[in-house]
Amino acid sequence: MHIGEKVAKRKYPKSQEINFDDVSAYVSWDSSDEDKRQAAIASYGEAVSEFSYASLGSRRRDFSDLTTNLSGRPGLGQPDFDWFRPGQAVPTKSKEIIAFARTAYRRIGLIRNAIDLMGDFACQGIRLVHQNPRIEKFYNDWFSRVKGPFVSERVCNLLFREANVPIRMKTAKLNKQKRLKMQKSVASPDMQAILNDKKFQKGEIPWQYLFLDPLLVEPVGGVVSNMIGNRLYKMKIPAYMKKEIRRLQSSRKIADQNALAQIPADLLRAVESSEGVILPPDKTFMFHYKKDDWQEWADPMTYACFKDLLLYEKLKLADQAALDGAISKIRVWKLGNLDHKLAPTASAASALGDILGTNVGGGTMDIVWGPDIELIETGTDVQRFLGAEKYHPTLMAIYACLGIPPTLTGTFGASGTTNNFISLKTLTERLNYVRNILSNFWNEQVRIVQESMGFRSPAEVEFDFMYLDDPASMTQLMINLADRNIISDEFVQRNIKATPSVERKRLSNEDKRRNRGTMSEKISPFHAVDKDFSLEKIALQTGVATPSEVGLDLDERKEGQEPALEMRRPKEKKSPDDKEEKQQMLPFTEDKDTPPTEGPGRPKNSRDSIQRERRTFKPRRKAAIELWAKQAQEKISKAVNSVILEGFNKKNMRSLSSEQTKQAEMMKFEILFNLSPEEDISQDKIFAAISTNVSKQIHEECDSWISEASTQIGRRLTIEEIRNLRAAFYAEYKS
Repeated sequence: MHIGEKVAKRKYPKSQEINFDDVSAYVSWDSSDEDKRQAAIASYGEAVSEFSYASLGSRRRDFSDLTTNLSGRPGLGQPDFDWFRPGQAVPTKSKEIIAFARTAYRRIGLIRNAIDLMGDFACQGIRLVHQNPRIEKFYNDWFSRVKGPFVSERVCNLLFREANVPIRMKTAKLNKQKRLKMQKSVASPDMQAILNDKKFQKGEIPWQYLFLDPLLVEPVGGVVSNMIGNRLYKMKIPAYMKKEIRRLQSSRKIADQNALAQIPADLLRAVESSEGVILPPDKTFMFHYKKDDWQEWADPMTYACFKDLLLYEKLKLADQAALDGAISKIRVWKLGNLDHKLAPTASAASALGDILGTNVGGGTMDIVWGPDIELIETGTDVQRFLGAEKYHPTLMAIYACLGIPPTLTGTFGASGTTNNFISLKTLTERLNYVRNILSNFWNEQVRIVQESMGFRSPAEVEFDFMYLDDPASMTQLMINLADRNIISDEFVQRNIKATPSVERKRLSNEDKRRNRGTMSEKISPFHAVDKDFSLEKIALQTGVATPSEVGLDLDERKEGQEPALEMRRPKEKKSPDDKEEKQQMLPFTEDKDTPPTEGPGRPKNSRDSIQRERRTFKPRRKAAIELWAKQAQEKISKAVNSVILEGFNKKNMRSLSSEQTKQAEMMKFEILFNLSPEEDISQDKIFAAISTNVSKQIHEECDSWISEASTQIGRRLTIEEIRNLRAAFYAEYKS
């Protein structure tokens, strides 16, 4: 059954029956009767004239006032197509749209793959963190018990799939002994037993989340509910579900009784009610994907490509029909020839039938026959129709609707995508929209747990970075930010899928083993094997200490040997006594009478015979570099601002403190200084530039520019003015 036939079933309109009992359909004549021939021609003329007044226009249209002898047939439009083919029509009612989107997800592979991909990315690495480690342990234990990662994945998946997600929350009340035990063993350092929410009792926390079918949920008041601030929802129990619940109520099996005990009491009451049951507003949550206030239900993300999905399935059906035609080849065997006056007998036809029937199609078949046997075999050009080219426009339209680059799907067009960065950025923003909805949901649940358990502060929801472009660059960026104390080491460990508490314990154990001598020291640019030896080496190289001071015993120097330091030291000039010795000290010349030169270049106190070409200053080069540097700073800010905010746990750049802003601007300046002038800037080059440090001297020179400018104008410079000065410094230094 076609995907559209599940949500729309209409009967085709019946055709009007044509009856030719009273009127002849055709007129014939004899070639020898001229009068009948003329009458037939006249009848044909009347038929043509009569047809010119007929109109086969579309349904529900009236063109009766058109000029005579003109056809007003408008042609077949989309409403007409949907009327005659209701199974291929796009639904218009909200519940039918949701059902259509659900069916498309189940039956079309690329839709399922895309939605699953987006749902997995949106909830990737979700966790609860708290400033108190013991309270964080409690929250993580509760989050695991309520299946937080699974619930998060379902929320994201259903938002992308059906755009409407109703959730029913079930709570559990901890007894006093259990609550005090958990508070004492897990979270006692940060307790404040104050319960402000009157809806929940002390010790009552969320314990289970049930996803309701949006097709069974209705807003109280229908369309008018859009004008209500706090919307109420009711749930109608369908007949098949009522039948199953009544079976559980009448059953005496222990398993059925246990299943019945898990059903909420209000849903059991709805079995006996035809109006449905009102879902409790304090324990019912409804989430929508990009819903307008005047809408009763949100449209699924795939609604915009329903027509393309129908076309996609029709193309696959056409391929299937073409293959069926290729398999069902027709062969015609002709016995005899009427032109040659040869008619086959019944025995001949029976003999040929037996021969063909015993051959199943495998191998070669030989037929020994007499005259006049002919084989007619139909061919097909199915290879011209089959292929992926015809799917290209439809698939591109579907991917554009979903906002997913074909690269991430692993299906069509994975090797030839363009503007990949822009596509990934668009996808990231769409994922962040759903991620924010998920964060709001868990923040509300955490608030309930906080107030019920009496904690001073709630836990925070945290996610992994979305590594959609270059994971290596992002990892290197986080390491550099941690080195500059912009983010914590624990944050880096969590994002590389390491458990901070486990890593701290492992590092401590390794240090103990190295101190005992059971484990070798680390050897890397960041870890010196023997620090004392390194310091002694530096002291000897710089001349701060002598060999004897560092405990180095030297052997007696052999004759003719000279240390490297003495060899680099300038020699004292000797005054030779005789001419021969003096001549040996002169450099080689062809003429011994030529006075010796003092070295390469112009002799001392001499003037140039030819005037030197003066060096000209070219301001265009410097100005171009400065303009490029200003534009480069904007690109750098767009690339790293999100990472900086994630590291500082801030929503926007204005919420950063002065010290945090200073650190962020210093990092951006280092990225700029490590880039080559006027080169094309990409995100990969920006992240790669972070790994190279800028010397302290360059920082001091640039800071002196900023300090001098601030002193001259008598005030502190703005961030934009500082960036302009750094761009000018960059141009001066690089040009």
